[in-house]
Amino acid sequence: MILIVSIVGAAIYSNSVNMLGSSSSSFLVQMKRREESARERFSIIAVWWNNDKQLNLTILNYGKIDLAIDAVYIDGTAVTTFVSGRGTTVTRKDIVSVRFNPPFTIQDGQTYELVAVSERGSRDVVYWKA
Repeated sequence: MILIVSIVGAAIYSNSVNMLGSSSSSFLVQMKRREESARERFSIIAVWWNNDKQLNLTILNYGKIDLAIDAVYIDGTAVTTFVSGRGTTVTRKDIVSVRFNPPFTIQDGQTYELVAVSERGSRDVVYWKA
């Protein structure tokens, strides 16, 4: 009986140590991601159309680390068709042009909310009048 209790106790202890180690490393990964996100800064500095009816965002990285734009939203609708710039690494103090087809028809004179989101989840919002 003592042997069975000892084996069960050792198994519970071993499992607890593994779970604690796993949650500890998960915590460290989350903290590193938050630290990187805090060092990441970018701004949409220009919005323009080209002749192909594609929308372009010029984005400046003024943060302390490199970044990449992962998503763009227009009035809350995700852009699905990117022509260039998505996922491109933007080094510190550099710019990137993210070109895409809007998910719906842009109306002249209407104001749109444009949101650019980095791979780490940082975001910048601008209001653009077509």
